Order: sequence, then C-alpha cells, then structure tokens
Amino acid sequence: MKEKSICLYGGPVFDGEQLLERGAIIFDEQGIKSIEAGDYKKGVASAIDVKGKLIAPGLVDLHSDALEKCIEIRPGVYFDTEFALQNLDRRLALCGITTFCHAISFAEDEFGLRSPRKAEELVRLVHKFKNSNRASIHHLVHARFEISNFGAESIIFRLIRKDLIDMVSLMDHTPGQGQFKTLEAYAAYQTGVHKVTPEQIAALVERKVALREQGLKQVGNVAQVVKDANIPFLSHDDDTEEKVSFVRNLGVDASEFPVSMEAARAAKRSNMKVFMGAPNLIRGRSSNNHLRASYALKAGVCDALVSDYYPECLLQAPFVASKRHLPHLQETMKLVTSIPGDYLKRRTVAGRLTEGAPADLVVIDNNALWATIAQTWASGRCVYASNPEMVESSSG
Repeated sequence: MKEKSICLYGGPVFDGEQLLERGAIIFDEQGIKSIEAGDYKKGVASAIDVKGKLIAPGLVDLHSDALEKCIEIRPGVYFDTEFALQNLDRRLALCGITTFCHAISFAEDEFGLRSPRKAEELVRLVHKFKNSNRASIHHLVHARFEISNFGAESIIFRLIRKDLIDMVSLMDHTPGQGQFKTLEAYAAYQTGVHKVTPEQIAALVERKVALREQGLKQVGNVAQVVKDANIPFLSHDDDTEEKVSFVRNLGVDASEFPVSMEAARAAKRSNMKVFMGAPNLIRGRSSNNHLRASYALKAGVCDALVSDYYPECLLQAPFVASKRHLPHLQETMKLVTSIPGDYLKRRTVAGRLTEGAPADLVVIDNNALWATIAQTWASGRCVYASNPEMVESSSG
C-alpha cells in the first residue's frame, strides 16, 4: 500500500530548537515521522518543494482577546459569536497560528462583552467549536479572572472542573496601580473602547476600589482550584516587586505584560516566565506607555511573545526581533513556538517539530519587508495555502 506521508523540503528547517540550513520534514495526520537533512523525499505520497522558504512549527499564542474584538467589531456593534469564531479560526490559519489561547475575561459586568455570564458562554462556544470538524487549528481557553469579581468564582471553578479551561490569569484593573496608574488613564481606555459616559466610569471605579481589598484576600480560593487542576497560572500587568512576590506566593508561574522593568526582573528572579506583547514589539512601544517589549528582550527578561489583540503581529515578531534586537533567528523563533509551547505542556503538545509530535507546522516566506505564510498545516492537514495548486499538484 502506498505511503500516505507528506514531505516538505527545499528550505531551512527550524524544529523548535535548532535551525537547519536545509532540511526536510516527513509527516502525516498522525504526527511528525522524521526530520532529515538535505532534500529527503523518498517513499512519500506527496513531496512539496517550499523553494527556499522557512519550515517551522506552527505558532503558539498564549494570550489574545481577538475573539472579543471580532464579536464587538465597533463599540456597541455586535456580531453572532459563532460567526465571529469561525472567521477568526480561518484568520488564525492564515497567520500561521496553530495553537491559540482565547483570553476570555471574567470581569464584574464591565462594559462590552466582559461579564461572567458572557464569558461562560464564550468558553462553552470555544470548547464546542474546537471539537467540531469546522475548526482549522487548535483552540484553548485562557480564563482571565478579575480579582474584584466575586460572582465569577463559582463559574470559573465549575468550568475548570469540567476541564473547559486550559489556563487562568489574575487581573487587577483597579485604577491607581498595574495597567492604569491614574484614573485618567483608566477613563481614557474605557471611553476609547466602549460607548460610555463619565458617570458610568465613575460608578465602575467606585465599585472596583471598594471590592479590591476583599478580592485580594479571597484570591487564594482561585489559586487553590487552579493548583488542584494543575493548569498554567499567570498574572496580568504586574507593576512592582511586591506584586510579583504576592502572586508568586499564590502559585503563579508566569507574568504577562509586566508594566515595569522592576516587575519583569522580579519575575525572572522568582523563576517565573515573562510574556510580552508582539504588537508592543512591532510598534516599538506599549499602547499604555508601559515597559517596551524591545527593552525586555534586550535585558533578557522576556521569554516569549503573545499576539495580545492583533494575531498578525505574532508572525512578524521573531523577524522584527532578529533585525532590531536579537541577531539570531534561531533564538527569536523560540519566542513564538517552542517556549510558549513548552509552557502549555500540561495541556497540549505544541511548538516543536519532533518525532511523534502533532504535525502542526508552517512554511514562511520572509524575503520581503513583512513575512507571510505560504502554508499552514494543523494535525497533518493543510488548512491554508497561498498557492493551493502547489499543494495539490505535489500528490502523485
């Protein structure tokens, strides 16, 4: 019986650790079969010449709230959630992202989509979609827990126990610390994203401030449930060494978007991973004028990059980092593949091209100003090709 394996050859191969100048990868829907040096293509059903393009693991995105933005495309303008998710799924395949963590906010009935009820609805939607035959890539849930939202505790606990949540992060958006150092900064963000009045903002701030102290005391309940479930646990927008120490004692193992170098360095000293935003890197600055991703990279305190709110940025990040900050592409590619993939190892296998691993890989054309995806393969299936004829004509 004819071998059903596929071989990509004719270009450099990055396997998640090493960069081969020229190699070939053989795989099928069951996973990676082997990686070979040179142009190996014997005994396969389909051999595809990538013509000098880079073969790499599918990108791994640990944090993105793109689904929220696809549902509420403009302030107060909502689309059907399943319609938004299906279209986002196709968009992610084009971006080369094969493992995607939907950052879903369990906030205390804030403006827009962020409420416990809506969050639970989105979690269940993602879970249903990822197990359907309509999903192109692998979808995971990153639950964002706002510390002052006591109504969300029971919902998150129930979803964790039903194995519907893959990771949890702690958020504290109370003005005066973290992401929003001033009330003005908080008000500017909310009015820029949502259709709200100063009176609505004032009422929300009053409620958040009143509940924060109690929330900090009760967050240990969330930490214990996360620990029992053995899922990744992160903290969002850490700003001081004291904050990092507090969350580390709760069992948090990663700091995402630390807003200061002090917090980033403290996290690294505490053996925590540090994740920065790819949009921050591409733009050269934070949208809130906090710690620049480029500074974190140069200081050696950034372990990986996430798309945050703009999936297309994740593909560009390793090439921008290689050109501007870290000279070796072999190292910058790890920022969006093997390092975030290894962080998810308690939930899935991603970010590496090793024998037996899922056949999630991309072919990248990085010869122009901005890199583009030529092919995306998820679980051994081609889910995107810029030139479908090349993939189809390779069978023989």
